[in-house]
Amino acid sequence: MVKAFIDLLYRYALRLVRIPNFTPAHQAALARALGRPKDETRKEFAVPDFPMICRLGNATDAAGRPTAFFNRQGEEWHSDGAGSGDVNGITMLYALDVPRQGGETMYASLHTAWETLDPATQARIRPLRTLHSFNWHNDKILRLSPGAAKPLSAAERAAIPDRRYNLVQTHPITGRTLYYVSPNLVHEITGLDETERDELVAQLIGHASASHRGYRHLWSPGDLLVWDNNALMHSATDVSAYVDDRRLLHRSFTVPPANAI
Repeated sequence: MVKAFIDLLYRYALRLVRIPNFTPAHQAALARALGRPKDETRKEFAVPDFPMICRLGNATDAAGRPTAFFNRQGEEWHSDGAGSGDVNGITMLYALDVPRQGGETMYASLHTAWETLDPATQARIRPLRTLHSFNWHNDKILRLSPGAAKPLSAAERAAIPDRRYNLVQTHPITGRTLYYVSPNLVHEITGLDETERDELVAQLIGHASASHRGYRHLWSPGDLLVWDNNALMHSATDVSAYVDDRRLLHRSFTVPPANAI
């Protein structure tokens, strides 16, 4: 059954399952079945007894203190795992509380983005390499969303070194070509200055995320979305749409076993 689930996941890159009462124990079990779950970096938002599950959203306790990680930047395209080197990671996101308006998650295929890119740009980006930096990205979040999370310790920062990738890659399972870029983490691109880097990233993300090529998911309680981060990038939407409402989801991230790739 797990193999069939994984086969469908790699065929379509994104799977939606509607499961009422999907507990953290259920999510942890599925994460383990898919590979090696990674513990949440922002440990203050991990679900008690389940360090691999992170609470996302604007939930607070009775005193108004945040009990979930809430990035107020809204739209910010990325692939989970780009900062840790786990480009083939699988993300699971389960909805508990959803706002009456807003709070959608958007998805875009990096395969389709490459396949529909003009030949001149394909030739230009093929030899390029990128430097993705989780710490650079996290520092920006803390600067723009004060109080969103605790600053990482020196040891925690050192455990997440910068990562270099080929911008153009071949998916290890499907064999399809894609371009891999997470704009919130891209600190450098080979041979480009900051202006050129930003212009190229904006071009690639704008192309990949064009509305006629993407998918925008409107959450309902009990929705479980599972996706392949090497094939897709995703983004939140404008958080101002639900500032007076509540949004809470449980996220986990799994690295598939080596024999899966």
